[in-house]
Amino acid sequence: MRWLRFILLLLFIAVLQSSTVMNIFALTDRHIKPNMFLLLLVYFAINCDSYNAIITSFALGFAADLAGSVMGPHIISYGLTGVAVAYVRNIILMKKTGQQAAAIFAAGIFVELIAVLLTGFKASGLAKADGMEIFAVAVYSAILWFMLKWPLTAAGKWTGAGVFHFGARQAGR
Repeated sequence: MRWLRFILLLLFIAVLQSSTVMNIFALTDRHIKPNMFLLLLVYFAINCDSYNAIITSFALGFAADLAGSVMGPHIISYGLTGVAVAYVRNIILMKKTGQQAAAIFAAGIFVELIAVLLTGFKASGLAKADGMEIFAVAVYSAILWFMLKWPLTAAGKWTGAGVFHFGARQAGR
C-alpha cells in the first residue's frame, strides 16, 4: 500500500461525503445519500491483504467519524465490518460486480446498525436513523457501486491496493 496516497484519497472522500455536493445525489425528503466510505471499505477489504484491509477499515471509520456528528461509533463499526469482510473474502471469492454489490449491501446494514446502536449508548438524541433509512442507504450504495466501480478501482490501484510487487501474488492468498 502507498499510505500517503491512501490518506489523500481518504481526505478527498471525507470532504466529499460531508460537503453539500452529496446533496445532489440525495433522494427523497429524508436526504438519503450514498455512503462513499462504505464503497471504499468493501473495495479495500476485498482487494488488500488482511493486514492492510484491517488498517484501512479503521482509518475509514475514523474519517467517517470526523465527517459525522459523533466521534467513536463509526471507527468501531467500520473496523469490525472490515475485519469480517476481509475474512469472508478468504472463504468466498468476491470478484464479480454483483457479489461486491451484495457485500456492500450487507456491510452497509451491519455498519449502520452497529453505529446507530453505539451512538444510542453515547448520545441517545443523535441516534435518529431508523430501519428504513439504513436499508435505503445500503441499497443506494450497492446500486451506485455498479456506476462507480471503475473510478474507485482506479483510485484503489493508485493507492496500491491489489497490486502485488514483483508480479507475484502473496503466499497467503
